[in-house]
Amino acid sequence: MPATATQMIDHFPLAHFERALDGFQPPAEAFDPQGAWVNAYDIWECSQGNRKIGALRIERTPLDARWARLAVRYRKLAAGGILRAEASIECKADDLATPIRWQAQSCVHDAEDKPIEDTRLEETGEAGERALRVKVGEKAIRIPAERPFTFDWCLFEAVQRLPGEALEPLEFTLIDRLGREAKPEQRLAFRTAATVELGGKRVWREEKHPLEAGAVYRPVPAREGATATALRAYNQTGRGIVPIVYWVNEQGRLLFALSGLIGYVLNAEAQA
Repeated sequence: MPATATQMIDHFPLAHFERALDGFQPPAEAFDPQGAWVNAYDIWECSQGNRKIGALRIERTPLDARWARLAVRYRKLAAGGILRAEASIECKADDLATPIRWQAQSCVHDAEDKPIEDTRLEETGEAGERALRVKVGEKAIRIPAERPFTFDWCLFEAVQRLPGEALEPLEFTLIDRLGREAKPEQRLAFRTAATVELGGKRVWREEKHPLEAGAVYRPVPAREGATATALRAYNQTGRGIVPIVYWVNEQGRLLFALSGLIGYVLNAEAQA
């Protein structure tokens, strides 16, 4: 990892989410991506301003060295209410956390957080060699999907186990969660490694620039109370998605997944 600390404004898209990361505290504890863990994220929208619009919680339980179960809880503001979803996904411990079987439920809640019954969906699914066999309610659906493929939530687990610069780009099909839509021609590749000052508060300081006669002082941005953190980043691009950048720390924990106006930011206080 580069030893020289850089600022968030030096790295797109961290620069776009800089205000949302004020006060962020990078986790310091040990972390084993191959083991049992819980990651909880706040979902931020950064457009005219910064606001939290939801949360995502993923719990990994190893089944053996080749398999794991992901328990997912998700909520996000929706038109007139809140979308809530839960899922249990059994996946391989491979580069894409390939899903093998799953069950999921989703429902829109009203402004008082009461479920709207006619929005409830229940899904079970299993991966075959060339297709996904999905059941939504009483309706069976077959989705053609050549391997390799994965879910977006599975990628939150998978990027934590990738080898950084040694990664050969991965080509795959993304299966949209609960949407039962295949998005082919996805690519996941190493982006960069950097030491970045995270958290703290943005301040302005004066920087002296000598002239032939005298000097001028120019304001430069800095982070007060920030923590220099070694990160590696991966890009996901492909058909039907806004490009995503995953930022992982030295211990392998995914800290941020940033895409367009939406960002997932680790909330260390909500891991329990």
